[in-house]
Amino acid sequence: MKTLNVPTTNMTTLKKSPTKAFEEARKRKTGLYVFNRDTPAGVVLSVEDYEQLVNDNNALQDKLYGLEIKSRLDEKNPDLIDEDKVDGNTLKKD
Repeated sequence: MKTLNVPTTNMTTLKKSPTKAFEEARKRKTGLYVFNRDTPAGVVLSVEDYEQLVNDNNALQDKLYGLEIKSRLDEKNPDLIDEDKVDGNTLKKD
């Protein structure tokens, strides 16, 4: 089994004192890996760390979206999309 260089706990300890696990995660400013019989079952994070992860993820998604838009606008011969495909009308008109 690979050894992780992060704080860990087990399910039994977490069940006995969940507050202690959250305090440790907050104090260390990192996730506390929870194991169930030598298998990772989850990660305990402080609210602040979780919110930071969500905010960072949203910011990265916004950057990626912006770069995709810029890339498409910079194309010399972009593929044009038919109006019917844009509005979802893919049935042939007779």
